[in-house]
Amino acid sequence: MADDLAARVQALEDIEAVKRCMYRYWRYLDHKLFDELPDVFAEDVRADYGMPGWGAEGRDQLVEFLHANESREDYKVSHAGHNPEVELTGPATAHGLFKLHDWVVLGGQTIMRGYGQYDVQFTKADGGWRIQTLQLHYAYREEHHVYIDNLPTLLTPALLDDA
Repeated sequence: MADDLAARVQALEDIEAVKRCMYRYWRYLDHKLFDELPDVFAEDVRADYGMPGWGAEGRDQLVEFLHANESREDYKVSHAGHNPEVELTGPATAHGLFKLHDWVVLGGQTIMRGYGQYDVQFTKADGGWRIQTLQLHYAYREEHHVYIDNLPTLLTPALLDDA
């Protein structure tokens, strides 16, 4: 009976640790804490953000991709992640679904808002839970094309192709 109780407590602790890993991921992005960001990813992480060209494979490549796309001082993002559904799939693996509301601002103007769901696989490694695979599925996404000095911004690549 004590073993069963210990296993149940461990499962609850692991589920909470998985949730905290995901919450740290969003906080690090929102506050541009790129030096801390590698800590939430497995070394061989794969990420797909649901848009062509938005994703990367490997921890260093993913952090570099996120830094390159989200580090501008005038680029502000807010990830409101909630409604976690986390299931332990093994002693060192877990699956989570997290609802997301996303808001992106450039130069004080909204350039994107949307909502959807993150589908995430986690692995327990190096003493903590890490994101193994991350897939973002938008249910709704609106883009507001922003112009600076009458030119499309770097965040509107489709418009740059027409320029």
